[in-house]
Amino acid sequence: MITLNPYLVFKDCCEEAFNFYKNVFHADDLYVGYYKDVPQTSKQLFTISPNEKVMHATLQINSKTTLMGCDSYEAHEQPVTGVANNFYLYISMDSKEEAIRIFNELSVEGHIVLPISQTFWSDYYGMLIDKFGIQWKVTFN
Repeated sequence: MITLNPYLVFKDCCEEAFNFYKNVFHADDLYVGYYKDVPQTSKQLFTISPNEKVMHATLQINSKTTLMGCDSYEAHEQPVTGVANNFYLYISMDSKEEAIRIFNELSVEGHIVLPISQTFWSDYYGMLIDKFGIQWKVTFN
């Protein structure tokens, strides 16, 4: 079985974003590890990373989905070729009410691209960019 989980790279706000997502998804299992916590024997691998930045974060959304991420560091900051932000995190919900709640909470201080509503292809569907610049598609069928 293949499991595909998103890994998000943030510009100095990974911990804030993951605490936000923890509240939105009513998740309990959040891990945040910092570069300052890297064992001394491995520090040479991360010489360009400030200690206070998040090296790795995981948020268990449910039994099959884990959201992962980190703060950006010099090695991540490569020139963009092609289309920037060419992905969405797509969430399918079990109920209309839960889809609307998740959509509304993710959109706080963000930008609604397409309000969540009934469409010809989905019972409820909406698109947004959250306050951290992550693009989401939320649906209920």
